[in-house]
Amino acid sequence: MQPDVEPYETQLADLDWSKRPRHGYHCSRTLTVAHLGKVRSRNGTIQYKAYCPECRNVGANFPHADIAGLDEGRIPFIRIHDVEPCERCGNTEGTELHHWAPRHLFADADDWPTSHLCRDCHVEWHRVVTPNMTRTAA
Repeated sequence: MQPDVEPYETQLADLDWSKRPRHGYHCSRTLTVAHLGKVRSRNGTIQYKAYCPECRNVGANFPHADIAGLDEGRIPFIRIHDVEPCERCGNTEGTELHHWAPRHLFADADDWPTSHLCRDCHVEWHRVVTPNMTRTAA
């Protein structure tokens, strides 16, 4: 964010309770305003959240439709989570967690191995493997 650009600011009273920032212990909590910020999640997607300009704690996600038309240069990144590279192609633009055991087939699917795959590799895996899951070996 450029230092001479004012971030988007709103009055806390104008925000739905679920969208208001949750303050940290060290925050004075006397502020009556919140700012709009971006969080890059582990899968590379961007979430928009109101945050406290003092403690930087956030509230719940804003729908992307609520952000449409706003100047992205005025919305700073407030958190960037580490992105795991794709285990197939090495892409670092964002990955999704792939479960090797389908949850609809295995009650203990969350105990099975997982992989980080980029969206393209994940779609390709399901395009090739999922239709063949019901076939038996010849």
